[in-house]
Amino acid sequence: MFLKKIEMQGFKSFADRVVINFEDPVTGIVGPNGCGKSNISDAIRWVLGEQSVKSMRGSSMTDVIFNGSETRRKVNLAEVTLVFDNTYKALNSEYEEVEVTRRLYRDTRESEYLINKVPCRLRDIHDLVLDTGLGRDSLSIISQGTISYFAEAKPIERRVIFEEAAGVSKYKKRKIESINKLERTKENVDRMQDIVDEISRQVNSLKRAAKKAELYRDKKAMLEAIEVSVLCHDIKLCSDAIEATQSGLYDLESKIAGLETNIGVYDHDINEKRSVIFKIDQDIVKYQEKMMEMVREIGNLETRKIEIEERRKYTLEVGDQQAKAMELRAQLQESKTEYDDRLKRHHELSAEVELLVQSNYDANRESAERNQRVNSLHSHINQAQNRLDLVNHRLERPYESQAGVQAVMNNKNSLFGIHDVVGSVLLAKEGYEVAISTALSGSLMHVVTENDKAAVNAINFLKKNYSGRATFIPLTSCRNRFVSDDAQTVANHVDGYLGIASDFVENDEAYDILNKSLLGNVCVVSNIEAANTLAKRLNHQVKIVTLDGDVIHRGGTMTGGKAKGSGQSMLTLKKDKSQLETEITLKKDELILAENQRNELETKIKDSNEVLMQRRIALAQLEPLLDVKKAKYDRLKADLEELNLDDHEDEVSVGEDVVSQLNRIYMERDELTSNLSLMREKRLNLGNEVQRKEMSLRQYRSELNEYTQKLHQGSLEITKSRTKMETGLERLSSEYQMTFDYAMENVYDEDSALSREEVMKLRSDIGALGNVNLEAPEEYKEASERYEFLSKQLAELVEARDKLLQVIEDMDQIMVKQFKEMFDRINEELPEVFGALFGGGKARLVLEDENDLLNTGIDIDVQPPGKSVQNIRLFSGGEKSLIAISVLFAILKARHVPLCIFDEVEAALDQANVERLANYIKNFSDDTQFIVITHRPGTMSQCDVLYGVTMPNKGVSSMLRVKLDEAIELKDKEEA
Repeated sequence: MFLKKIEMQGFKSFADRVVINFEDPVTGIVGPNGCGKSNISDAIRWVLGEQSVKSMRGSSMTDVIFNGSETRRKVNLAEVTLVFDNTYKALNSEYEEVEVTRRLYRDTRESEYLINKVPCRLRDIHDLVLDTGLGRDSLSIISQGTISYFAEAKPIERRVIFEEAAGVSKYKKRKIESINKLERTKENVDRMQDIVDEISRQVNSLKRAAKKAELYRDKKAMLEAIEVSVLCHDIKLCSDAIEATQSGLYDLESKIAGLETNIGVYDHDINEKRSVIFKIDQDIVKYQEKMMEMVREIGNLETRKIEIEERRKYTLEVGDQQAKAMELRAQLQESKTEYDDRLKRHHELSAEVELLVQSNYDANRESAERNQRVNSLHSHINQAQNRLDLVNHRLERPYESQAGVQAVMNNKNSLFGIHDVVGSVLLAKEGYEVAISTALSGSLMHVVTENDKAAVNAINFLKKNYSGRATFIPLTSCRNRFVSDDAQTVANHVDGYLGIASDFVENDEAYDILNKSLLGNVCVVSNIEAANTLAKRLNHQVKIVTLDGDVIHRGGTMTGGKAKGSGQSMLTLKKDKSQLETEITLKKDELILAENQRNELETKIKDSNEVLMQRRIALAQLEPLLDVKKAKYDRLKADLEELNLDDHEDEVSVGEDVVSQLNRIYMERDELTSNLSLMREKRLNLGNEVQRKEMSLRQYRSELNEYTQKLHQGSLEITKSRTKMETGLERLSSEYQMTFDYAMENVYDEDSALSREEVMKLRSDIGALGNVNLEAPEEYKEASERYEFLSKQLAELVEARDKLLQVIEDMDQIMVKQFKEMFDRINEELPEVFGALFGGGKARLVLEDENDLLNTGIDIDVQPPGKSVQNIRLFSGGEKSLIAISVLFAILKARHVPLCIFDEVEAALDQANVERLANYIKNFSDDTQFIVITHRPGTMSQCDVLYGVTMPNKGVSSMLRVKLDEAIELKDKEEA
């Protein structure tokens, strides 16, 4: 049997699971009206893909699900399974037994299709039964309504049945699909053609633009290689020139500083010496006036002395012994006075010389000490200046150990969004430099950026140039951090607590968020003891730093101590610079004071030496005069003793008073002369020194002017070179995204570095290109690839269209051939079948248009016995049914159909026609399986087995099976 079994559950009135086995050629299904026997044929059509709700005798597809009764609840699922024997491969499947299942869920209204328990599509069900005669449009599954439809159908609508019989349905379906594909293909071809045409225009335009862009890129690459080398060459020359010029400027600055110092010293010294000369000139004038008075007085006294001497000489020549003795005594007394005066002067000069020698010795010793003080200050200043130079060097090059940071800051102007390092934007207040440096720690050298995009751009720049690594802090990523109010309250009660680190920093308002993010949760205390106390009270939940740089981290770990050279961060370096500058200024003030004191002392020593020299000369001149005076005194004393007179004292003569006055005046004159000599010599020396220093000062000023001009010129040259170098560095960075080191190492070519004219030519060529779309090569490649792809797709679509047209043409030929052959065979069989069922008469099939076999409608001309030829629509219901059945059996004879299902098709036939139909069915049962739903005894009598459909419970159908031969045998036994 072809259909071996039907399983139903929840389908229409079959609430419970029902299994119907088909083991005989002709199976009858009987039962009273309303018992649900037609639901079996509905179930078969439903499983085979029926989608028409009207054909299923419902208003919605969920009506096929058992909807409940008075005694039964409705179910949620309808399921029907058909089991086919596919031994002869009637179905389009390789399996010998095929199980087809359909399910429908009430809640979701979803359908499921299964073939051999494997989910599939509705189309797969249609493909499975295609050209088997079981299609929904064939006469294999017919009911009384189907017979009426066939009889009343238009010729063109009736054609479907014959196409199914001719086996062209699958071709027609494929043709329809092919036509649909063809329509879609045509649309795709048209659309693709438009796209290809448009892209073709774009490709041509982009091709020109791509060539232009490639030429631009080639020239740009050549320009880059050459210009980068030229820039590197220029930068290197500028750097060397700056270095050489700077070295010269350092010498010039040193010379200028020395000259300015000398000029200042010489100016001050000359002014002082001119003041001294002016005072000396005034003193000399006074002394000269006084000397003139002394000369006049000496003249008067010498005149008196001469008069006295003449008088004495006369007395000695003509006077008596007593007069001579008196005169000799007077001369002796005057001589003694002169001798005593010279002796006294000698002692005074000797004592003065000794005093001057001792004074000079002490002054020289003090001068040595002052020289040592000056040298010590010079040494201290030099040491401090060296330390300051080192600090300035580190401040000028704060990133020497941070190559990545150095590269970023050197190219700050060409990298957008770069602010500065943390150590430059956050400045510690005085006294808190070490604490803040310790709190910031490694963050001091982190680069502050506007946002994360600027940081990413800078990182890519470092990667491209292999310039090292750096850490970036985008301001947009910073978040406020703080110490909780409770912790703040605890801290305020700890001795030594100073405050939050962020409060000891000065910064621009834009960096407040950075300050709070890095230092807002750090406490500052005075010493490690206070830090330890505070850490314990806060349960080691807050980072704490001391003024000395000790740290207690969150969690309790401690860092502290002091190493040589420690604390040298950017913040402490600035403090050290300020302290060193102040120290140097103070020491220079001390040096100036010490040098002035030393110079004053050296001047005093020099003056004292000159006085000493004069005093020694005076002493040397006085010694022979002292001997003369002593000899004169001895001679006069001897002369007086020769007179042998009694000694007696006489009054002092006038001559003795004159001699005393002369001695006094001569001593004053000698002293005045000595002083005048000293002053004149000092003035001469001072004048010579002033003249010499004025000459030196003029020379110094000339040299200063020359050096200043050279310094200015050198500064201009450095500025020009630095500007040119910075311009080159900025161009390297902005135009080529390169650092100087990377360019020198990877791009620089010594030959290309001198090709400046080639650079100008390439720039001119690039400028002549005009606007260039640098993305054109990629766009051209993309468009070209797309053009080739779409062109290939278009060619494939055209080829597919041509193939579809050829397939349609081939299928048309096949369908025409098969349809014609099947139509002729059915037409040959129809008269015989019609005569057998009608007991005579004629029947034939008629084509409406024999020239259009693919689309022509089919009409039926019949002539029952005793009637003229009429159209089928003019017959009675019974005659229409019999005619339709005749056509069916003609089709069965012309083409084997494995299964036929009749649903009360004989309802309109009389008893004689019913029996003829039943006999005819029986004759076909050898090759075709029949399932007959009937309530006519004539039909039942020809069935091999009968299934009775009953409804013991209202609304729920059940099945009974009776084998007819067994029933007859049982009846015969009962009658016997």
